[in-house]
Amino acid sequence: MARIRVMVALRFRVLWNTLSRHPWQLVGAIIGALYGLGLLALAVTGLVALSWADPGLARTALVLGGSALVLGWMIGPILVSGMDRTLDPARLVMFPMSPGTQVAGIAVASLFGVPGIVTMLVSAATALAWLRAPGAAVVAVVLAPLAAVTCVLACQLVMTLMTRAAANRRFREIIGGLLLLLLVLAGPLLAGIGSGVTTFSEQLPGFAQVLGWTPLGAVWSVPVEVAAGNWGIAALKLLIALATVAALFFGWRGLYLANFGTFAGGSQAKGKAGTGWFGRFPATPRGAIAARSFTYWIRDPRYLQSLIVVLVMPVVFGFLAGSTEQPIMLPASTIFVAAMISLTTFTDLSYDGTAFSTHLLRGVRGIDDRIGRAWATGLVSAPLVILVAVVTSVIVGRLDQLPTLLGLAGAVLLSGLGIASVSSALFVMPVPQSGENPFVSKPGAAVLSLVGTAANFGSLFVLTLPVAALTIAAGITGDPLWVWLTFGVGLVWGAAVCWIGVRWGGTLYDRRAPGLMEKLSAQQ
Repeated sequence: MARIRVMVALRFRVLWNTLSRHPWQLVGAIIGALYGLGLLALAVTGLVALSWADPGLARTALVLGGSALVLGWMIGPILVSGMDRTLDPARLVMFPMSPGTQVAGIAVASLFGVPGIVTMLVSAATALAWLRAPGAAVVAVVLAPLAAVTCVLACQLVMTLMTRAAANRRFREIIGGLLLLLLVLAGPLLAGIGSGVTTFSEQLPGFAQVLGWTPLGAVWSVPVEVAAGNWGIAALKLLIALATVAALFFGWRGLYLANFGTFAGGSQAKGKAGTGWFGRFPATPRGAIAARSFTYWIRDPRYLQSLIVVLVMPVVFGFLAGSTEQPIMLPASTIFVAAMISLTTFTDLSYDGTAFSTHLLRGVRGIDDRIGRAWATGLVSAPLVILVAVVTSVIVGRLDQLPTLLGLAGAVLLSGLGIASVSSALFVMPVPQSGENPFVSKPGAAVLSLVGTAANFGSLFVLTLPVAALTIAAGITGDPLWVWLTFGVGLVWGAAVCWIGVRWGGTLYDRRAPGLMEKLSAQQ
């Protein structure tokens, strides 16, 4: 127990040291904590209202909501932005403690993190739904720690499994394909849910009843059975809940022991003969940076994830266009593709990590750095944007407006490159480093990422307003003069914003490069 207490204290000490060195991450962590408290307040309000609802509705809502919470702990960190891995197994390999102690320490430390505490409070707050059944309320409070432990252990089991498997490149490719398929199917799934919501709602009570006998919903269903006076069934479901916790713990412990000492191994790198893309770009500083950045785009999983999301946007907008009977939404996806792929260079410097030191050691000028990164991104994004614009315009039969679309998309793409050239020289985002656990999340990273993304998109929106006004005029009038004026002005305007952004970003780079390197080193 003493060593477990030390591990828990170590977790909070490391967390505090990290946040104290990075004020913006501290701000992000505080905002994240406030967001969690807001969700808790919302949940408490809903549970109090549920206490006056029909018992059948309360049963359905609690079992389905609790099952969704467990499932969210399992897949949420993978699909969104990772999880806090302050006590990452790779960092504990050299510590003089048994694997069993490490497992217990990681579990307890996770339970006392912000998500774990909020989960435990929400679990205890389910007692508010049983104000008219005191026995069920007491049981709900007693089982709150069990429900929270179930969530934490399920999360740790999945994350340990995924961390081990992610070392294999083939596995990452399969996961990427599955995520792409999921995103492609998001449109029809949402459309189907929207059209069949009435029929589906009638089946929810039966679905909740089935989930109550599964590891996902058993712990949440025990108070339901107590409220109904089914003590025997409640005891059986309690046994299922206890068995679930035991299975999760021993399953995670077994996997942890099997991986013990191998977490830091990583994947094996395979070299190839030749200079690759470096032999195809000019032998200049900006050419070398462009070659390296272009290599990242086609080989680094962190960049490939951005491409997957971007390529799926037209499909999603296509389903939205069909469901809303607004065909214009399909070509509009081109604008989102241009915006998303150009602004990805906002985190380009952060992805470099300590490798950025080579720029300082070689005295790379800021203008060369900015041009090289924008050059590579432009080579990747421009063909994709043109392809999406042409294909979507052909599908909706509006080739007459293709120059308008290309003008606005060009303005967005080029302006985005300029904006990212400035913002990436101002801020260093906490991101997974090369070769690091792809599911790791830095403290406060999620909120900072949202703030940074909002700032970049807001700037892009403002700077492209003049071209957007011309686009609206061309669309309303259909006059070829406005169509081609939008095309020309869009490209010239975007090129001007891009060049100003690159020059400004280069100046900021020259002045702030040592400080940027210090921040990048602190992220390790």
